[in-house]
Amino acid sequence: MLFLHVCCAPCALPIVEKNKDLILYFFNPNIYPEEEYSKRLKELEKVALILNLKIHPGEYNHSQWLSFIKKELPGKPQDYKENKERCLVCFKFRLEQTALFAKTHGFNEFATTLSLSRYKDVKFINEYGGLLAKKYGLRYKTFSFDLEKNHQRSLELSKKLNLYRQKYCGCEFSNPNKMTYKKLKKSE
Repeated sequence: MLFLHVCCAPCALPIVEKNKDLILYFFNPNIYPEEEYSKRLKELEKVALILNLKIHPGEYNHSQWLSFIKKELPGKPQDYKENKERCLVCFKFRLEQTALFAKTHGFNEFATTLSLSRYKDVKFINEYGGLLAKKYGLRYKTFSFDLEKNHQRSLELSKKLNLYRQKYCGCEFSNPNKMTYKKLKKSE
């Protein structure tokens, strides 16, 4: 059985429509604010219910994620452009926790929907997933989807299921609205 880290319901759809032998793992403490996290989790629960899949929501601890990001990056997280070093550190955090959870809960293989996004550094994600697989004695599954076709299929299925599609990756630094980041900055 595949232990699949899911960043959001729309990204998972092209995989879950073809593969039912998996457990969905929603571990995304990067998502901010918590209301956004809850909204995305609810959409994944909706998909899991429709397709009769099991879902395991990971712990939401945004401050732990933020501390890790700040510790790993020289400089302020907001000073990094989207899809650069900050995002790579975020992928490392979530993938490490996914691999560790998979290992401690008896799974042999894991994967992530992050590796299916045309907006992400898929090469880095898959290489790091492979390193973690070796570290924990697991297999890391890569997908051979055409990223553009995968995106189009995700759009079609999201529309068909009337799913919420977010406008940003998840963290306060990627939010195009930036209001959440401004509020956070004032509280620092």
